Amino acid sequence: MDEPVYPLRTRVGRQLDFIGQSIFPIGLGTLLGFYAADRGVRWLPTMLQMILLAAIASLAFMGLGWWLKGKVISETRHGIKLRRRVLVGVVIATLALVGQLGLYWSQTPSPLTGLDEAQFNAAFTIDLSRFESYDADLDSQLRRIEAEGFLASKSEDVLSEDQERLLRDVWASLHRLFMAQDEIRVFYEDYWRFDISRVERAFHLKSFLLTFAAELSVYEKALRFSNLALNNPNAVKFLDAPHTNHNLPANTFSLLRQELLGVRDGSRILAGEQYIKTLDLTFNAGQEARAFGVGALWDGVQRQLRRVDDLSRLNRTAMTVKADVQILRRNVRRIWFPTQKNVAETAGDLRMRRIGWYLIDAGLQREIDLKLEPGDVMLSRKNWYLSNVGLPGFWPHAILYIGDPDKLAAWSDDPDIRAWVAQEAGRPMSLTEFLTERFPGHMRHYQRGEHDAPLRVIEAISEGVVLSTLDHCAGDYLVGLRPRLSKLSRAQAIVEAFGHLDKTYDFDFDFATEHTLVCTELVWRAYRPRHGKGGLDIPLITVAGRRTLPANEIARVFAEQKDNPARIFDFVFFVDAVEKERRAFVSTPEEFSTTWERPQWDTSQR
Repeated sequence: MDEPVYPLRTRVGRQLDFIGQSIFPIGLGTLLGFYAADRGVRWLPTMLQMILLAAIASLAFMGLGWWLKGKVISETRHGIKLRRRVLVGVVIATLALVGQLGLYWSQTPSPLTGLDEAQFNAAFTIDLSRFESYDADLDSQLRRIEAEGFLASKSEDVLSEDQERLLRDVWASLHRLFMAQDEIRVFYEDYWRFDISRVERAFHLKSFLLTFAAELSVYEKALRFSNLALNNPNAVKFLDAPHTNHNLPANTFSLLRQELLGVRDGSRILAGEQYIKTLDLTFNAGQEARAFGVGALWDGVQRQLRRVDDLSRLNRTAMTVKADVQILRRNVRRIWFPTQKNVAETAGDLRMRRIGWYLIDAGLQREIDLKLEPGDVMLSRKNWYLSNVGLPGFWPHAILYIGDPDKLAAWSDDPDIRAWVAQEAGRPMSLTEFLTERFPGHMRHYQRGEHDAPLRVIEAISEGVVLSTLDHCAGDYLVGLRPRLSKLSRAQAIVEAFGHLDKTYDFDFDFATEHTLVCTELVWRAYRPRHGKGGLDIPLITVAGRRTLPANEIARVFAEQKDNPARIFDFVFFVDAVEKERRAFVSTPEEFSTTWERPQWDTSQR
C-alpha cells in the first residue's frame, strides 16, 4: 500500500511535537550533568560510562518494543529483511560497546596518572624547573651560534676549524637538550587520561601545558637552528657526519629534522594550538591556570606560539617537506654510495702497465729522505693507474712526511715544541712521548715499522688514513714542499694528522666533513689554522659543485707564488721522469712549476 500523504499542517505539528518532547530530556540531562559535575562526579569514566550504559539500555528497550510490535522485520517481494532502523540501532549499540571498551582502556594507569596528588605535584615542580632550564639553555646555544654570524649568510665555503669546533659543540649541546626536553613532553603527553571535569582539571591542565610547552620549545628551537644551518650546505654535511667524541652518530641532523619538524610534529603544534583555545573558551583556562599556580607557564606557551607563528607559514611548510624527504635522500645515498665506492676502489687499484715497480728507485728514495724534514708536504704520481684519468691535473696524490721515529725525535727537540707539549699534556715531555700517550697503538706501529722498512709518511689511500713507507708512496714522480711555518706549527700539524689515522677514505672528495678524508684533505686539515695554531691558507676550489682541493692545485699555487716573499711553500726537491726511457731524475723548481699544466695521462714527457 502507498504511504498516506499528510497535509503540511500535520507535518509541521509533528515536528513541533518532536522538538517539544526533546527539550525536556535535554534540559533534564543538562541539569543532572551540572549537578553531577558540581558534586565532583568525573566525566571520565563515570559520566561517560553512564551515558554509554544509558544508550545501550535505551537501544535494548527500543529493539524489544519494535520486536513486540512486529516492526523488526518487513516482508518484501525478495523475502524477509530487517528494517533500516533496526540496523541503525545495531550499529549504534556496537559503537557504544566499542566506546565502553575504549573507556576501559583509557583508564588504565600510566606512569603519569598512577601518581597520587603529592607525587604529581612534586614531579611537576621538578619537571617544570627542568623545562625552564632546558629552554633557557637551548636559547643560549642558539644565540651563541647566531652571534658568530657565519651561518647567517648563504655560502658554499667550507667551515674553518674554529667554526667547525663551535658548530659541533653547539650541535652536541642542542641535541642533548632536545632529547631531554622531549623526555618531559613524552611523560606528560598522557594529560588526556586526566578527567577534564573539576575533579582532575588541575592535573589535566598542568600536564597539557607542560607537554605542549616542551613540544613548542623543541619545535621552535629546531626550526630556528635548521633555518640557520640550511644556509650553508657544507654545514649540513658537517652536522650529519658522525662525531664519535660527542656521541653523535651519522645523520643526526637529518634524523632530528625528520623527527622534530615533520608533518606529524607540525600537526601536533596545530592541534595543541586549537586545544588550548578550546580550553580557554570553554573553561576560561587562562584564569584557572593562574589559580593553579601555572600562570607563567600559560603565558610562556602563548609567547612560544607567537614565536612559532612569526616564522612564516610558507617557510614552516617548506621546512616540513624538506624534513620529510630526508629519509628518501638517505635511502638513495645508501644505494648509490657502495657502487661509487667500488668503482673508485677498482680504478685506484687497476694499473694498466709496468705492474709492480716504479721509476723512483731505492737510491733516489735515500737521497730524498735526507732532504726532507717532518711536516713537509709531498705530491706524488704513479703512472698507468686508471684512477689518474678521473682526477683533475697531473698530480693526483698528496702526502704528509713525518720521517722515521729517530728523525722525528731529533727534529722535534725544540724549546717551543716542548713548551707547547707541556701545556697540552700538563707536564714536561717530548713530542714523541706526547704522541705515544695520546695515540699508543699508532705509535707502536710507527716505531715497529713495516716489513723491515721504517714508516715515514701519513697518507690517505683507498684503505683509509695510514702510516706508510717512503717506498710505498714515492711512485714515478715526487716533489717535496716545505710549509713556511715554525717548527711548532709543523709539529702541531703532525699531531693533527696522527689524530686522523684509521679514518676511512672519502670517495666523495668532500671537504665539508672530517670523518672520512681524501689525501689532500688530510694535508689541508693538518695545516688548517685555528685559534692557537698556525697553519696554511690553502684555498679550496669548486669541482663538480663541491669545495675541494685536488693535489694538482697545490702545484699550481706553488707556481703562482714561487717568487712571492709571502709564499706558503718553499721548494725542497723534485724528481721528474721520462716514461719512454723508464728513468727518474732530480729536476729543478722551475721545471716543477710547469708540471701542473701537464696532461693527466703522461706517457711522453721529454
